[in-house]
Amino acid sequence: METQIAHLQHQEAPSTYVKRNMSFIVCTSAIGSIAEAIYTLCVSWYVLDRTGSAFLTSAIAAISFIVNVFAGPFIGVLVDRINPKSAMKKAYIVMALIGVALALSYIFFRDYIVFSVMVMVIVNDVAQAFIFPSQNRLLPILIGKDRIAIVSGYMSSASNTAGLLGNAVAGMLLSLIGFVGVMLTHSALFILAAVLVKWLVLPKYETKEKQQHQGKRQFWTEFKEGAKILRGHNALLALTFMNMGTNIVSIGYLYMVILKTQYEATSSQYGFFEATAVMVSIVTGLFVGKIVKKFKPVVILTGARIISSSCMILLGTGNSLIIAFILFAIQTLFGIFQAVVFGTLLITLVEPKYRARVDSLVLSISAFMMPATVFLGGYLADHIPIRYIFYFAGTWAMLMGLTPLFSKEVRGLQKL
Repeated sequence: METQIAHLQHQEAPSTYVKRNMSFIVCTSAIGSIAEAIYTLCVSWYVLDRTGSAFLTSAIAAISFIVNVFAGPFIGVLVDRINPKSAMKKAYIVMALIGVALALSYIFFRDYIVFSVMVMVIVNDVAQAFIFPSQNRLLPILIGKDRIAIVSGYMSSASNTAGLLGNAVAGMLLSLIGFVGVMLTHSALFILAAVLVKWLVLPKYETKEKQQHQGKRQFWTEFKEGAKILRGHNALLALTFMNMGTNIVSIGYLYMVILKTQYEATSSQYGFFEATAVMVSIVTGLFVGKIVKKFKPVVILTGARIISSSCMILLGTGNSLIIAFILFAIQTLFGIFQAVVFGTLLITLVEPKYRARVDSLVLSISAFMMPATVFLGGYLADHIPIRYIFYFAGTWAMLMGLTPLFSKEVRGLQKL
């Protein structure tokens, strides 16, 4: 059972604080996303520029997937045991310290900076793995269940916009203030995110003290409970395996490579490439929550996947940066629709006491094949024209987008 565990009562925050919580959770999500985007792009670009290897660059993405696959489910159990607000705050602080550590490593141990980056990527991804399940546990309590789809839309829009903005400014920051300046900027942003989490208002906690020591048996019991809940929910399980199939060809980390090789873009131009979707994300977030509530989830999940996959295929055919900007903007728009629907279902279909475990299991299964395929994609990008990778990935993802139509449980999901 639970030892000195802060267990949230099934109630919402006081209504007077709902708007404040909405503002803070959206801002926290945005600030965390912009800091993570700046960090990821800069370390990836630096490794690519220093080594010239798409394989090593893809390894940075692969590490993230490995952490989600193998550590994510156990982190979910921990988040269900502890105060999710405290877990988020501490995770942001750890990520802030990573920027400081890399800045010091660059100054004093530059010959080993690539190794330092890889080590810190692991630490960063473990800390990041606490954010999503903690956030999903908090959201219904912070703003109420009826507002989840709308606020998820705001958060998705804010996160995507912030991530794109981070990518847009990261290249310029790297040119203007260098690697050390970028890392310290990243650290300052994560500290700000931790402060905003601290200001969130929650209902009173009910502390339950049962046993003073929790053994491995209890930990595994809680892990199995989460797995049993997921296994028993056919619709959620079907969507999870659809995600796993799609993620086999997840090539987001290769957009940087195709822009640099096929489109001959500079780091600043890559930043502008990302920035083209910023305004789309902002506008989409204002209405996506209301629109997705008018359609059954299967319609959004299938339609958005087909359109975004088509953009991926077309991106592999051209060499005009303007066309690439347009295609990426369209892909971003429909990606937000899909993310809001899937994220809302993860929250509304699972009981709060199991939510973090189930969320982490879903992410783990979804990313199960990604470590191997990411390394394979990086290897292939070093040996064949990258456009062929985009052709195959877009076609495969489009086929995966059709799979919800074959699940009666997914087809039967009602409007959000």
